[in-house]
Amino acid sequence: MNHLLRANTARALARYNAPVSATAAVDVCFTSRRSIGSLATTISSCAHHVSSAPTKYNNCTQTITPNSNNTIIPTNRTMATGTRGARGHGWLKKYRAGLGGRHLQGRWHFRNVDELNAVNDDVFAMNNSTSKEDDNLAYLDISVGGEEARRVVIELASAALPKTTENFKLLCKEKGTANNEDEDIIGGYESTMVYKIEKTVGLCMGDIVSNDGTGGRCHPNSGTYMQPYSFEDEGHLISHTGPGIVSMMSPGVHRNDSRVLITTTDAPQLDGRFVAFGRVVNGMDVIEDINTGVFTKRGRPTVEIKIVGCGVLDGNEGGEEQIAA
Repeated sequence: MNHLLRANTARALARYNAPVSATAAVDVCFTSRRSIGSLATTISSCAHHVSSAPTKYNNCTQTITPNSNNTIIPTNRTMATGTRGARGHGWLKKYRAGLGGRHLQGRWHFRNVDELNAVNDDVFAMNNSTSKEDDNLAYLDISVGGEEARRVVIELASAALPKTTENFKLLCKEKGTANNEDEDIIGGYESTMVYKIEKTVGLCMGDIVSNDGTGGRCHPNSGTYMQPYSFEDEGHLISHTGPGIVSMMSPGVHRNDSRVLITTTDAPQLDGRFVAFGRVVNGMDVIEDINTGVFTKRGRPTVEIKIVGCGVLDGNEGGEEQIAA
């Protein structure tokens, strides 16, 4: 029994880098067969020799300091396995600062809306380099429940996204409906419906095939021989930073057709997914009235919201009169 106690005591002293004198004192206690009480007193006295000896083990650093009761306690412990941030600390500070947290669902990163709006303005400012005769404005006359139509004017980023805006303008100019037996009639946005209203996203419209959001096709001039009913993503240059952003509603990558969306709020989840190509410059009150005043059932409006007229405004002096119409 004494042999086991002696071995454990020596191992403990060696762990704390005890000096040679302390180890020798323990050997004297066992050699002279002193009592266990004398051995405890000897170990306690030896603890003062180990007062400030730093030890390293398991990638940690500890300083051993005896207290008033002559018991050894570790102090000033420093982890060497990583910083506090690497272990997930600091989320509460970030959460209170409005930066989200890793335990939250949804957007967690910081999004500078003012900077993104400035980028959007630069994209639309590229239209100034084009001729004034270019048609960078389109309009939609929307009627709710058979009432008098109200006009929404949309500014198009024609210089930055020529193919996407050209498809939208061609569909605004087309007359007739596409869901008929006459294949010569291409069909456009006229007489189509606002088939869905997402209160926290925007108004969905532009299904020229089935008029319920399940179909859609681009203008034949925008399609290709291999892909006649849709066209590829031209570029995600405009961010969905607020109400009034007009964007393509593509069901997948490079599958833009005729369906469009007009946002009613900031929609960061659409950035990089839908190609935004325009913004509402006049008639945003019409969009807000539809979004807040029309009752919906699972997103479907309970009244008929129809585009009774649409077209493109030219860049001549008569354009301002057409905007106010």
